[in-house]
Amino acid sequence: MKKFLLSFLLLMLFACSKEDTTAEKAAQADQTLDKETVFSFSSDNLTAGCSSSSEVVCTISLAVKCIIDPNFAECEKNKNILPDFIFMQDETLQRPTFQSYQITKMKPRDDGAVEVYTQSSCNGSWFGLCNGNIIYVMKNYDSKWHIIDMYAVEF
Repeated sequence: MKKFLLSFLLLMLFACSKEDTTAEKAAQADQTLDKETVFSFSSDNLTAGCSSSSEVVCTISLAVKCIIDPNFAECEKNKNILPDFIFMQDETLQRPTFQSYQITKMKPRDDGAVEVYTQSSCNGSWFGLCNGNIIYVMKNYDSKWHIIDMYAVEF
């Protein structure tokens, strides 16, 4: 019984320290966000890489590039950090050929994830997830930000 109790306490300690690490990473990411910059992408000039010092910005920018062109070379090698629905192929999706976004705020969640609020615009409809207030739900795994979900809200 003592071994079980000790194992349980160690597991709880590890879980709490992992949550603190995620919260710390979210706080660090929030400090590096440039909330004044509008990031714009077009199918005519998608480029590999990211010039921002913020990993959160780079991950969202990658998602936007993959929304515009899921066959873009950078998308294939980073598929594991984006939701599968970004890569759906269907003519009725009305993918944009242009999309821009500006980060407005970042909000930690109790489950260790972070919601990144953006104001976005695009020239398509793509599930309704490229125009208006788009929220990227992100989590840090293995020291890398992953987008685990996206949704749109009206304010």
